[in-house]
Amino acid sequence: MNKFRSFLIKHLILVLVIVVAVELMLTVILNDVIFPFIGYLMGQPGLSSLSISSIPFFIWGLISGNSAYVFNALETSTVILMILFSLFLVVLPIIVGILIYAGKVTRQVEILEKERTEERKSYEAKRNLMLSDFAHDLRTPIMTIGGYATAINDGLVKDDTQKKEYLNAIATKSKRMTELITMLFEYVRVGSEGFTLSRKKIDLNAFLIDIIAGLYPDLEGAGISVDIDTPEEPFFISADDLHLKRVIENLIINVIRHNPPGTKAGFIIKKASGVEFFAVADTGIQIGKSEEELFEPFVKGEDSRSQNTGSGLGLSVAKQVMDMHGFDIHLKQPYGDYTKAFVLKFIEAGDI
Repeated sequence: MNKFRSFLIKHLILVLVIVVAVELMLTVILNDVIFPFIGYLMGQPGLSSLSISSIPFFIWGLISGNSAYVFNALETSTVILMILFSLFLVVLPIIVGILIYAGKVTRQVEILEKERTEERKSYEAKRNLMLSDFAHDLRTPIMTIGGYATAINDGLVKDDTQKKEYLNAIATKSKRMTELITMLFEYVRVGSEGFTLSRKKIDLNAFLIDIIAGLYPDLEGAGISVDIDTPEEPFFISADDLHLKRVIENLIINVIRHNPPGTKAGFIIKKASGVEFFAVADTGIQIGKSEEELFEPFVKGEDSRSQNTGSGLGLSVAKQVMDMHGFDIHLKQPYGDYTKAFVLKFIEAGDI
């Protein structure tokens, strides 16, 4: 909308400048060429010093039969034609300017409508792909859970060790299904009208350390080394701790899912006046998508599907939640000694 408003103002000013410039040139032509010629025909050479505003008086003189404006038929007809031509010249740039401006606005509206149509088609295609992926990702664990549960229930699994493996598989698949459904629920909920955050004052640094500590075993289990660089002094923000926690957890889980063993993960906090930056960085492969694409719904960092591929909603939800808080999130590639990092900017509670 702002882009369209800027377009309208810019082109309106441009058309007005051109129309005024043309009108000034026509005024010079009228005063130096046409008016003197009319004055010559009327026997009033001094007419060249008059302005276009005098034309109505000439027309009235001709209509009223004023002797000063009565000539032979040929001269009178010529004067009338010249006056009408003068009026036409004055009005023509305005009419042309209006038509040009209307044409530009019409074309811009058509372009915007086409862009909206393409965006809608792209969005629907991504949404359909996401739903297809969800159906695939849910069907596989459901079938696995059903198969293992049936085998155990029918007494086909006699060995306790094998039974434990089946139960662990069921628990793992159930957890994956819960994650997918929760992420879809969060995306729909956060993006719905009327959704509000439940803010409270929290110590950001302590909050982040708790989240990292909670996922540390998962990082270690994935063969990812961890480097934590955070200050000890508190930094208070006003935030919805539940939704903000999910944002941070999703970024850390992405580090685990999308990087091979041996990757180094870094959690760095940099403090400025009233602002704190938290980076979730790693030494894995850089993301081959722009930041704008990456935060769109249904877009995944990796194009190829794999067992560990996410829903394509996590970063979109993270962006929505950060925006609703008045915070920022950006992708930096590279970031210091790391190949990439998601950098979150938080504002101190006293400055909100």
